[in-house]
Amino acid sequence: MLRCVVIGSGIVGAALADRLAGEKAEVVLLEQGRPGQATSRWSLAWLNAAAKTPHAYHRLNADGMRAWARLATGLNGATWYRPVGNLRVADAGRREQLEATVARARAWGYAAHLVDREEAARIEPTVRLPDTASRNLCLAWFPQEGYLLTEPLVEQLVARARQRGASVRTGEAGRVTGIERVAGRVTAVRTADGERIPADTVVCCAGRWTSEVAAMAGIRVPMVDPTPPGSTAPGFVARVGPVEPSPTRVLHTPGVNLRPHGPRTVHLEAGDMTADLHTPETHLRDLAHTLLDRARQLLPGLSQARVQEYRVCVRPMPADGMPVVGTVEAVPGLYIVVTHSGVTLAARLAELVTRELLEDIRLPQLEPYRIERFTATSPQ
Repeated sequence: MLRCVVIGSGIVGAALADRLAGEKAEVVLLEQGRPGQATSRWSLAWLNAAAKTPHAYHRLNADGMRAWARLATGLNGATWYRPVGNLRVADAGRREQLEATVARARAWGYAAHLVDREEAARIEPTVRLPDTASRNLCLAWFPQEGYLLTEPLVEQLVARARQRGASVRTGEAGRVTGIERVAGRVTAVRTADGERIPADTVVCCAGRWTSEVAAMAGIRVPMVDPTPPGSTAPGFVARVGPVEPSPTRVLHTPGVNLRPHGPRTVHLEAGDMTADLHTPETHLRDLAHTLLDRARQLLPGLSQARVQEYRVCVRPMPADGMPVVGTVEAVPGLYIVVTHSGVTLAARLAELVTRELLEDIRLPQLEPYRIERFTATSPQ
């Protein structure tokens, strides 16, 4: 029986631990905080593939969306799976880009449609599009897309992994302090409570902390550093409510992206707002209210809403934007899984990675994402 230590229980680590345990691997899942409470909790959690390029990466993301549909049938999908579609609105400056995205997606067999204002209103009746900009707007509908509610999903993945025999350790018992190597091969993980956990394979699913964890094994994983001022890895999000009536779809607009989040609550995200790990709290509060004001212009149902929560969310971003997935040839026994598109890809990556680990093979779907495309080994 393969002994696997999975480091990190965000959506990627939780999905992988559940899959491995279901295939009778001996799994220890390590998490320094609470499962699913870091980036996964604050993600827009948008299931999508339309704009993903090149074609192989688009196909991997489309496969990821289908993998969640399969998983939902046996894991109480009604509590977390929302394949409600995505309505995208572009202004004049991004019209050509959106039109090109729709044309390419359709050529690749992906459901994508340009729609007019009347059809958009039927798709999402709660939205009020600005009349003054009507001639300049471009609207597109992607009916196969949607979102996940990551907190109940991760909770259920971890619970089922436990039922399947996985050991789940959190806090100091789940905080990794070292990765042991013998003759170059990974043999065990050390945790902050002093335990040594033997392993045949250590899978790093540490998200934004991937670089730090991999460095314990002498490996450099090039990631966008979230710490410098102006880094692109942090993003700003807020949750607001109450909303009545609540939107149903995922919405992308020039001023704000949003989706429903639980009863009478909306999750907001804006890519054009500057916020990083150094932004003062007073400015973050102002940004949250600005984001709510933008959302009110789009959703009249937010007229009585207040900001409930806001956060600078650090996204795990490999340096070239593509996932890093696979065994590290320079360090046998170490496997890396990190991607910016974790929500869309996690279920499919869990399927593929489990096959690679248990069958000791290299699957062609993952070949573009090996770490060996970078200079992997750091100085010892």
